[in-house]
Amino acid sequence: MRQAIWAVWAHTASTDKQPKHWFCPKGSNSWCKYNVCVQNKKVPGFKHKNNLPEAVSEAIKPIFKDLSYLKLLRRCLGGKTQNPNESLNYYLEIQPKTIGSSITITRIAAFLAVCDYNDGHKSQIDI
Repeated sequence: MRQAIWAVWAHTASTDKQPKHWFCPKGSNSWCKYNVCVQNKKVPGFKHKNNLPEAVSEAIKPIFKDLSYLKLLRRCLGGKTQNPNESLNYYLEIQPKTIGSSITITRIAAFLAVCDYNDGHKSQIDI
């Protein structure tokens, strides 16, 4: 996960003169177009687009450093990163808003929220 965080920073900080695609996924199926060009041996024709200015990249680097702390990432390992109330609100908000929802639809949404909270998204596959 740390590598993925730094891949985002390095990818957006890359320029034609200074490519920084060390952490980007390799291979022809990569989301990083530069590494796809490396795989296909077409690097000389590649032009970086939408890269951030160096000053901006350096300004946001401490944020990426904070996001990649191991202590913070360990808290995300269990997948319980969402507040249970937010999870309930998500399922209640998927009800149709254009027409009035019945109590049955609301109960189903509440049951889905409880299943998701207790067992994660896997519970929806079981249902």
